[in-house]
Amino acid sequence: MWKPYSKTRIVIALFGFTSAIFLPWWVPAIVILTLACIWRSWEAILLGLFVDLLWLPTHEFPFFAIGAIVAVWILEPIRKEFLVR
Repeated sequence: MWKPYSKTRIVIALFGFTSAIFLPWWVPAIVILTLACIWRSWEAILLGLFVDLLWLPTHEFPFFAIGAIVAVWILEPIRKEFLVR
């Protein structure tokens, strides 16, 4: 049976949150897309919100939060079609 909170999902999400602090902006973006492609992930939206709150003084528009919501929303039918979980 498929576990929605597998160890892999937790490790990827934790890597995303630490990469938001220490690595370039494109690493959390890849993590958001990875989470959105594999799982119905609220972690991707939280990661996008975290990145925006962390780096909000540099840009006024929440690019990562809105991008994560759009990625999870757009990739939902694709994930249902190809990944039966």
